[in-house]
Amino acid sequence: MGTDRSAARSSRNIGGTDWLKFMAALLVIANHTSPLASVSPQADFWVAGLISRVAVPIFFIGSGFFLFRKFADDASANRSAVVRYTNKIALLYGLSILIYLPLNAYKGDFAQGFHVGSVLRDIVLDGTFYHLWFFPALWIGVWLIYFLSRLPSMAWAWTAAIALYAFGLLGDGYYGFAANTLHLKPAYDALYAWMDYTRNGLFFAPLPILAGATLARRGLPKSAPSRSAGIRLGAAAIIALLLLIAEGEWLRGLDLPRHGSLYLLSIPAAFLLFLWSTTWNMRGSKPLRAWRTWIYILHPWAIVLVRGAAEAVNGERLLIANSPVHYVAVCLASIALSALAAAAMGKAGKIRLFAHAKKRGEDSSSAPSRRIF
Repeated sequence: MGTDRSAARSSRNIGGTDWLKFMAALLVIANHTSPLASVSPQADFWVAGLISRVAVPIFFIGSGFFLFRKFADDASANRSAVVRYTNKIALLYGLSILIYLPLNAYKGDFAQGFHVGSVLRDIVLDGTFYHLWFFPALWIGVWLIYFLSRLPSMAWAWTAAIALYAFGLLGDGYYGFAANTLHLKPAYDALYAWMDYTRNGLFFAPLPILAGATLARRGLPKSAPSRSAGIRLGAAAIIALLLLIAEGEWLRGLDLPRHGSLYLLSIPAAFLLFLWSTTWNMRGSKPLRAWRTWIYILHPWAIVLVRGAAEAVNGERLLIANSPVHYVAVCLASIALSALAAAAMGKAGKIRLFAHAKKRGEDSSSAPSRRIF
């Protein structure tokens, strides 16, 4: 996907994407805490079960956009950019695995011993904890789109990405249709012997990453769009979310979903939201960029801590049974943990830079700044 760097980049402010992805991180928490369950199960399904499904596609689209907009006509430099990016993903995933080993042990994941095949499946596809599947999915998806984008025509990349997503969709949101109408149950039964879900790097991630990469390739207009254009994009995004809710209700009424992670309209809705956020003309935020990553990683620990605190003070009725309060408490705890983690990583980075500069006999003040994530 080599292209002129000046064409791929836009000089205008697109800090709104920082805020959108921060909100997407809070939607991930909503998916795992059911914030409206004690108020209205129906409304909770719309928010936690459907609207929250745009969160991860937003992250994938953003990753494709901000990685591939760095591409130029130098194939070697492009590959190096992908290597650096995926190495960061792997390091962050490895750290996340270590962070959740205590909870893995508490859940009894190691009670039956270790099976090499199961361990590899968890690491490569399903994630070693319920939310960590995102990191191997992003790693695999980025490399798939990188190689597909090197084909002579982008039509091949789009065909492959759409076919993979369609196969994943039939194994998830439209599973009942695939099993009973298309008679694909034996094929998916064989597939699920090797993975628990199709929401992984093989089937889910490539299409939204390609959508973000294509947006980067085309480039955003250098001048901010008119207010009316932003309103139109916002209206389109809201309509797409409403259609996603309608799709989810229709599928649930027919009892088709197997897991409910992949929907036909979640990718268009996420893309329109991302595109809309580029029109907000808001100042970007470095803390938000750091926090959203750690919010995603640490929010299950925040759930455990909030529940533990509620039991310690006999506050289960307020902090657990009251789902909106529980959600807010988990969000606040996640943000606090994320701020601490980001500060610790920033300090560790400075210490590493200082040590590197000292080893080279340089003054530490001349060492370049480096963003950890």
